[in-house]
Amino acid sequence: MPLVELRGVGKVYQLGSTQVEALANIDFQIKAQEFAAIWGPSGSGKTSLLNLIGLIDSPSGGEIYLGGERVDGLTDDELARRRNQKIGFIFQHFNLVPVLDALENIMLPLQIRGVRADQAKAKARSRLREVGLEDQWNKRPDKMSGGQRQRIAIARALVGDPALVIADEPTANLDSATSRLIVDLMRELNRRDQVTFIFSTHDPRLLEHVDRRVRLEDGRIVATE
Repeated sequence: MPLVELRGVGKVYQLGSTQVEALANIDFQIKAQEFAAIWGPSGSGKTSLLNLIGLIDSPSGGEIYLGGERVDGLTDDELARRRNQKIGFIFQHFNLVPVLDALENIMLPLQIRGVRADQAKAKARSRLREVGLEDQWNKRPDKMSGGQRQRIAIARALVGDPALVIADEPTANLDSATSRLIVDLMRELNRRDQVTFIFSTHDPRLLEHVDRRVRLEDGRIVATE
């Protein structure tokens, strides 16, 4: 059974009196423990597809399954619970809370889940060590480099032991050397913790390291390698 499955999924956005078809008739599966990339030109639908896989957005048509459960018809509260329990997110612009330090940012998903503060702090420190930033625990995001902020974002995505991590252009704002460190770190966590990673990218350096490449053009899957 696939971890994620999309069957005949489409997404249409209403912009004033105009309908924009972002995705059309997407049939797609993600297996457990995959390290896969969705790639294609700007405007091809990469972020729209990730938002559907991550239960951030709802399809205009078709069916979405997570761990065998059909999820496209769930309520907003039910979707929020599934996201918090099963999915971690790494964003292009990091999306760290500026008034929280590194440790507090990593703890946040566990606190939303209702985990006790001491347990959340211990788990967050463990993830902080894994990304090599234990000595930066009390720094706020504005005192960190882009690479450090992205590593904090990775630790936050993994702190709840998700089955799936979704990353939207995770190296877009990083230099070449830092991008390679981030890719190597994600790959190591994928292999060691058996966490499934799927991310969007324009970056050919990332495509060299994935198990599968899914190319989107004009909202349609045109190739899988």
